[in-house]
This record gives sequence, C-alpha cells and structure tokens, in this order.
Amino acid sequence: MPKFNVRSSKKVSAKDREIVLKYVDLCLKEICKKEHEINTVFRSPIKIQAARKNLLVTIRSSFVRSRGGRDEIIIDVADGRAAASFRKVHEYKAFSKDPVIGSFSTRSKEKGIAWIVAHEMAHHIQYRYGPWTRWLKKNYRKPHGEGFQAIYRILRSRIVNKIPEPSEEEAA
Repeated sequence: MPKFNVRSSKKVSAKDREIVLKYVDLCLKEICKKEHEINTVFRSPIKIQAARKNLLVTIRSSFVRSRGGRDEIIIDVADGRAAASFRKVHEYKAFSKDPVIGSFSTRSKEKGIAWIVAHEMAHHIQYRYGPWTRWLKKNYRKPHGEGFQAIYRILRSRIVNKIPEPSEEEAA
C-alpha cells in the first residue's frame, strides 16, 4: 500500500482503513493520468508521489460529515456502511438525477465507502489543483459546481461505478 499521511480513529477497523486507502490511491492514480491535464502550482503536470505526499487522509467512524479540502480529506466510514445497509446513496440535488454522478443503489459496503472517497477526493482535487488546471481555472470555486462535477464524473465513471454489486448471499 502506498504511503500517505494518515490519521485514523481507534473505532475504524483495519478492513475499512484498507478500503479507504485503496480508493484514495485509485482516485489519485486516475487523476494523475496525462489525459486529464491536471497541473500543480508550478503549472507542471501532477505526479503521483507528490499527490500522495501532499494529502492528509483522516479516517473516522462517528457519523460526522465527511469532507474534502485543499490539503486534507476526512472520510467517515460509518456513512459508507449506512449507505450499504439502507441500499441508497443520495447525492446533492443539483446532480442527483445524473446517470453517472447521481444517486444510486448498492448493497456493497466497499462501494459505499468508495463513493464517499471519490466525492471527497473530487473536492480535494478541485481546491488543490483547480486554480492551475486549464479546464478548471474558471469554474473550480463552487463546492458542487461545474468544476467539481467534471472531476467527480471522472472518478465515478472510471472507479466507483465499475465496482460490481455483491450477490444476495455476499451482501447478507
């Protein structure tokens, strides 16, 4: 597993911690691809090692809202578990009906956690790299606006939406 700056609550299981870090890394690997043209403050393409080093990942399990910012993402795995048990992931009204980034149903705890990670990683990328990325410069500021949605669309379509649903027996 790649090195991240990680803080984790004692309530978080090793399995949940592993899932969070797996999807943080997958999101970073995806967004660091040349095709996305994400740039750093020096106007140079983002490198995976630097992206990992510049991110603090805080993992907890206390039903406190997850959030993503310029330097840190805070992931509450209790939200992911709840999404799987309620079988519905609700997105913000502005894009809840979108077929790619909108609300969806799942029975998978892993997919529920991956969804939270992708959402918060989109915020992190938006605020950390948006000001220096050509296609984000003009619309990165609004929290759930066009810039966020463009990044989130990449992460949801290429990572989260591809996670298979478990069978009835596996979900139980």
